[in-house]
Amino acid sequence: GLYFALIGKVFSFLLFTLTACIHEFGHFLTSSKLGYKLNTIILMPYGALLFGNIDNVSYKDECKIALAGPLMNLYITIIFVALWWFIPTLYPFTQEIVIANLALGLINLLPCYPLDGGRFILSTLSLCMPSKTAEKIVRVLGIFLSLTIFALFIYSIFTTLNVTILFFAIFMFIGAISKNDKAKYVKIYSLFNALEIKKPTIVKKIAVNENTTFKDIYKYLSNDYIYEIEVYSINGTLLKTYKGNLLYSKLKNESPYKKIYSPFK
Repeated sequence: GLYFALIGKVFSFLLFTLTACIHEFGHFLTSSKLGYKLNTIILMPYGALLFGNIDNVSYKDECKIALAGPLMNLYITIIFVALWWFIPTLYPFTQEIVIANLALGLINLLPCYPLDGGRFILSTLSLCMPSKTAEKIVRVLGIFLSLTIFALFIYSIFTTLNVTILFFAIFMFIGAISKNDKAKYVKIYSLFNALEIKKPTIVKKIAVNENTTFKDIYKYLSNDYIYEIEVYSINGTLLKTYKGNLLYSKLKNESPYKKIYSPFK
């Protein structure tokens, strides 16, 4: 921000900051739909770090959440470009919006951790090989890309100096070499404690069938209510009711991909 202020481009800085927030909103929408929440988001120059602590998240969910941010930027780009066809006078006022969203969307698709493209490649590779091997491949790729971009910065010194390329190269290199096991997602219901009722709270009932997983339930829950979950068989017979501490314990400790009902428990 200070650099953009010094070169007289405060508006560009604010626009890119807003674009980054829109990008993160894409992650937020998708993670909420899948039953997770982003616990902490740290905005970086060309991406964000997501912090939480959940085990057993499927790699397919990781892929969907990672791609949601860049896709949000690309959707906005397409919308404004389409508007130019119908209202050409909008072009001079919205050109920079398109550039910001297109740039941020495409940059985050680069296969370098912790950018979204790197997260997507890491999760995809982990589907067919050990996760540690996949992580090494992504980190080596990230180091190679960061050094390539640094070489572009050196070239720009002799042509048209571009300091943002240097910032980007440093960011990518640090992301490639740093190890952060906390870059995951947190269960949307994991912070609720049924024993801490400090004010009158509405109790809601949810009916599900016996094949429903905990992840399917997360997306319908909110920390603002207390829940009772009735599990029915396929033919409509009530099998079990979860509520109180039993429900809280299940939601907090069970794997998201486990079925809520087991006839042996």
